[in-house]
Amino acid sequence: MRNCKPLLAGLLGALLLAGCSLTNDYFGEKEAPPLPGEREAVLDIGRGPVADPDIALLPVTLPPMTGTDWPVAGGDPAHTGGQRAWNPAAGLAWQVDAGAGAEDEARRPPSPPIVSDGRVYVLDAELVVRAFDSRSGTRLWQADTAPEEEEEGFGGGLASDGPRVYMAGGHAQAVALNAADGKEIWRTKLPGPARAAPAIAGKLVIIVTADNGIVALNAEDGHRVWSLPGTGEGAGLLGGAAPAVFGDATVVPLSFGDLAVLRSANGRELWRASMGTIRRYDSGTRLSDFGGPPAISDNIVYATSVAGRTAAFSMRIGNRLWEQRLGGSSAPWVAGDFLFVVTDNEELVCLYRPDGRVRWVQPLPRFEDPEDQDGPLTYAGPVLAGGRLVLVRSNGALLQFDPENGAGLAALSIGPRTLQPPIAANGTVYTLSEDGTLSAFR
Repeated sequence: MRNCKPLLAGLLGALLLAGCSLTNDYFGEKEAPPLPGEREAVLDIGRGPVADPDIALLPVTLPPMTGTDWPVAGGDPAHTGGQRAWNPAAGLAWQVDAGAGAEDEARRPPSPPIVSDGRVYVLDAELVVRAFDSRSGTRLWQADTAPEEEEEGFGGGLASDGPRVYMAGGHAQAVALNAADGKEIWRTKLPGPARAAPAIAGKLVIIVTADNGIVALNAEDGHRVWSLPGTGEGAGLLGGAAPAVFGDATVVPLSFGDLAVLRSANGRELWRASMGTIRRYDSGTRLSDFGGPPAISDNIVYATSVAGRTAAFSMRIGNRLWEQRLGGSSAPWVAGDFLFVVTDNEELVCLYRPDGRVRWVQPLPRFEDPEDQDGPLTYAGPVLAGGRLVLVRSNGALLQFDPENGAGLAALSIGPRTLQPPIAANGTVYTLSEDGTLSAFR
């Protein structure tokens, strides 16, 4: 056995050198000739985006600012984006404990907060809903929506139509609460755990389950109006993307990479498009899920999947208008003629909406210590507010970028680790951290 040690040491050294070579190439340094043999990437990132010189001088004109609520995931039913009112010279207005977070239950909060009628609503990791005064952060009420039988569950989220707050949770139940005092109005058992926040389509609450089933509930009393069985296909992210609603149609992102567009009233499928199976995350799993909801503007659906695709589709017939090889775990943000995307290669990218060409690319730091490649960083967002693109960085920072060219402009400290994208409502930007801390910046 002693004679084998030099050989083993040599093999280990060769493997380490090969790993260093791959890493150096990934960050742009010159790579030594590769060793023979086949390599499989843990995450197949692919070629990064490149700015198109033909539109380099195209001005990035922003829509006017609006000070509105954020009552559903994505800001409004269609996730139309636009520009939210905010003062970019803002500071921390208040910070409160909003309940159990990832550090309490070894899981992340199900979804970002929502804002409606002067209240901020948060669903914590134990399925407790809390309402806070949006100006002061004072807690107004809390309601425990977990069923009596305790089961572990992930996913879900909140939506509000004003008088009511709807919760769909990983415990396979949907609950409606009175927005004024948190009293339970109705409770309905779902065919499976909810994988995302619900959507509101008129008088219907539409929920996607973990196995890609779809359920429409009557908003008044919670009875089931229609449902579609799940397929069980494909691995998905913990806490998926909420549906988007536009007119009489609902766009549903499914965990295996399909966008299914349904008639909201009866669930009849209008069209379907695939955005999956470009990226492999390990030797046995291909993730095709959507980390953020699709966005709909000017009768066009925009979506970004973790499988490495950002694409635009005609809302009417579903034909693919353009596609870019850009993947990400946050929703794309629509503003004027442009689409802003945070990629899973830690880049902030501006796309020209009519044809998908890249206007600019801003690489984001990938490590707290770049020299030693230690302390990996991730980003979530963006939201356009106060003339700035606003993102969160995982180490507890709120970042601002220039939408004209992607230049970094300012950073504010959140404090705790934060993975959920920011939201902006009525002149305030809110963040929800992994430990359950809710922060307001204005």
